[in-house]
Amino acid sequence: MRTCLLAVAAATALLAGVAPDVARAGDPIMPLSDLRPGMRCTGYSVIRGTEPSAFDVEIIDVISGDAASNDGPRILVRVSGPAVDQTGVGPGFSGSPIYCRDGQGTARNAGAISESIGEYGGHTVLATPIEEILANPPDAPRGRAIARSSRIGRVLPLAEPLTVSGLGRGLARRLTTAAAAKGRRAVLAAPAMPLAPFPAQPPRPGSSMSVGYSSGDLAVGAVGTVAYVDGDRVWGFGHPFENSGLRSLLLQDAYVYTVISNPNVGEDTGSTYKLAAAGHTLGTVFNDATAAVVGRSGQAPATVPVRIFTEDEDTGERSTLAARVADETGAGTPTGGSALSFVAPLALAQGASAILRSAPAQLSGRVCVQISLRESRRPLRFCNRYASAVAPPDPEAGENIVAAGAASDALDALGRIDDYKPRALHVTEFAARVRLRRGLRQAFIRSVVLPRRVRAGRRVRARLRLKVVRGPRITRSFRVRLPSLRAGRRRLTFTGRDLDNPDSELFGALVEEITLGEEDEEDGTGEFGARSVRELAQSIRGIGRYDGVTLSAGGRRARAYRDADLRISGRASRTVRVVR
Repeated sequence: MRTCLLAVAAATALLAGVAPDVARAGDPIMPLSDLRPGMRCTGYSVIRGTEPSAFDVEIIDVISGDAASNDGPRILVRVSGPAVDQTGVGPGFSGSPIYCRDGQGTARNAGAISESIGEYGGHTVLATPIEEILANPPDAPRGRAIARSSRIGRVLPLAEPLTVSGLGRGLARRLTTAAAAKGRRAVLAAPAMPLAPFPAQPPRPGSSMSVGYSSGDLAVGAVGTVAYVDGDRVWGFGHPFENSGLRSLLLQDAYVYTVISNPNVGEDTGSTYKLAAAGHTLGTVFNDATAAVVGRSGQAPATVPVRIFTEDEDTGERSTLAARVADETGAGTPTGGSALSFVAPLALAQGASAILRSAPAQLSGRVCVQISLRESRRPLRFCNRYASAVAPPDPEAGENIVAAGAASDALDALGRIDDYKPRALHVTEFAARVRLRRGLRQAFIRSVVLPRRVRAGRRVRARLRLKVVRGPRITRSFRVRLPSLRAGRRRLTFTGRDLDNPDSELFGALVEEITLGEEDEEDGTGEFGARSVRELAQSIRGIGRYDGVTLSAGGRRARAYRDADLRISGRASRTVRVVR
């Protein structure tokens, strides 16, 4: 089975110029009919840094297209030379242009490396003919709208390897492991921007490029190679990114740290790949076609700012994580789900984990998420408090209960926005404020004191006698309104809330519900969901959970008391006489 060579990356770095003898923008092309087995040609791709290197390419044969599967013709080639002898080619080389000389000695662009055939060593691969690549215009066709935009399914496919830059190594490992467990191609982690800064590099044949979901402190995307340039028009990869047609993603340059050699090419074993990081935003990718990704350099696409503000209340340290995420609302959200739903929860998990430099089992924190919409005067908002006394299942990952819980809740909120069907919604900002405190702040209810006689529906003074875990006995007094009860002796029960479970399935949820497009089982009728922005705001506000003490009596429940510092657990009851 052929394996597409979509490169992996997203971090921060640069693309590059091209070797002196490589033709520039608008290079002459070599028709497929002029290619012959045995022709000796030259390929170009970045092996290290930003400057393309040359390697030898031998034309083995030309393969006809398959009309039944909509696959066009391909060029079977063998690569060699110092740049590729030790590693072969793999993800990151997609789009590497192949130049062959015609009878007059003119170097012409014949196509671009695009696919593997699973050969050990990765030296024999397929290339997409240049005619197939250039047949895709930068401006993808738009469908004629018959209704306002609505979400179909929950998909943001990881059909090709992605690289996440800016995610801590432990969290990145959790994400890549979750993707591997689903039997999908790899999600890779890349270093962030190199220490030595360098200017943005214009797209040129053979230079590295990234199709990006996001940029900044958390960058997500896929890295390949520029196949052809004509003015501001840029073609790359030689195969699709997600094959979604019309897009509005970041066209970025990229920096290659090195080529990781793995000769065992296969679906389960991976292959050689470029360890690369996305860099400067150079323009917009508009067309995600079967034979290429196509964009224009110049104006950047619309983006949504993501900001995570974190405070360690024990040390006073504060940090801010900032990223910009491609907003494809104007393009009709082509994959059915927003990149924001994938990137923002990861950013929140990273921001709430990194500041502690550890993963304490005993931890509490408060997180408030605010999502601003163009269609709403007031931001959509929810707040939650998280507390745990048990270590997470993978403490080496650095994940903690606050990071996992808050990111999962953010994923839920953004999914509801993606699912909104009455009209397209434009998120203008995602922001979260995180406060963290080490230690276990939990108390258990020992008893409750109430008046012997009470009146139904009236407020009464109550006292909870508590025992702080590994601490003193304390009392909390408050007033609570009683439900409407029948006269007579009635039993009132006060119930606290236990600590949160640190066994988070955040990364599995991201991979399964967002990136893999797996649907929940339904009865086939479908659900319309929220019918107005106001109803949506109420729904998202409901993600905020009450974690205080509740009062239950006569089959009715009501909020009774919430301590600002302690998570109160346990239960106590008291029998009183209700009078009218």
